Amino acid sequence: MGKILVIISSGKEAKEKAMTGVMFATNSMKFGWADSVEIIFIGPSQDLLVEDEEFRNFVISNIGEYKPLVCKFLADSRQHPKDKLEFARVEYVGSIINQLIDEGYTPLVF
Repeated sequence: MGKILVIISSGKEAKEKAMTGVMFATNSMKFGWADSVEIIFIGPSQDLLVEDEEFRNFVISNIGEYKPLVCKFLADSRQHPKDKLEFARVEYVGSIINQLIDEGYTPLVF
């Protein structure tokens, strides 16, 4: 089946696109469309998580126990409130993205 890396980078101008990425990732996990799924929020989508309560609640309600990754550099540099990202793993994601691709994950960007 393969492994999927869902990178969500769309912000408030393309909120529906970001929501589509969340749904694709969660349905891939739920229905076994892939052997493994990783989700990373980066750039404008990370701002959307912090600033848009509706979007954040949508993500949290769909991902269940899974903890997606969000970029630590952006969280620190944009001073994102830690409580808005408690549901996620906050790490430097650049090298993680490269590692996952090296491990055979197919990146899909929303």
